[in-house]
Amino acid sequence: MEHAPRTMLEMSVACLLFLMAAASGLMLFQTGAALNATAYVSGKSLERNMQMTFSPLAGDGTVSGAEVAQSIARLETGDAEIVVDGVRYVPPLDRDQFIPAGIRLNTRYTVVNERDVSGRLLRLIFVSS
Repeated sequence: MEHAPRTMLEMSVACLLFLMAAASGLMLFQTGAALNATAYVSGKSLERNMQMTFSPLAGDGTVSGAEVAQSIARLETGDAEIVVDGVRYVPPLDRDQFIPAGIRLNTRYTVVNERDVSGRLLRLIFVSS
């Protein structure tokens, strides 16, 4: 009679060990997959050949005339030139002399980026829509 309970106890311990090994293996697999995804994302963000471009977060991709005037007012040396409905604004721009008379503040403008072959921004073109 002692043999049956002892065998049942051994089988219970063996099943418990198997379930613990399977659970820890699953956790290791999930952790490895999460680390792999994190490494891929961080490696992708450090990719030197990729260039981040302007992308609207929400809306139809247009900007208001007030945003265009603010962009022009913030032009500094080394920035790209800005063209608004055919009028060029080249850096450096004197903020005291800047009068946004040709920019309609209530109009929506579509943005077009022009870049050189290395991906550096050359000019922003705002076209009223």
